Amino acid sequence: MILDSSFLVDVLRGEATVRERVERVDERGTPAVSTITVMELAEGVHLSDASESEREAVERLLTDLTELPFDRQCALRAGRINANLVAAGEPIDETDVMIGATALVYGHPVVTRDRSHFDRIDDLDVFSY
Repeated sequence: MILDSSFLVDVLRGEATVRERVERVDERGTPAVSTITVMELAEGVHLSDASESEREAVERLLTDLTELPFDRQCALRAGRINANLVAAGEPIDETDVMIGATALVYGHPVVTRDRSHFDRIDDLDVFSY
């Protein structure tokens, strides 16, 4: 499973709604993140008033996850997905397109709180909580 940044932020905040989903993710093996999610989390802690301990918590969380690179194959898939969404008048955040493309290329579903964006990507399995 590829964990979206919304899920990881909720994990860091200790949100009760993610506890059950964390157990299910753990049952399916080593969770993964896209390189794009790593960027989103890094951006978030640097734009916020995050303390040093909060920044370290993000780093520790990412250490336990497999990182799937956003490579050329992912970029080509994301370009096609984004073009189709824009042409249909249903664009979503480009970072979500890139995460979705990574999930499709590597054959993983996405776990997210923001299902509305990822549901627009054809053939992508999405789990929400």
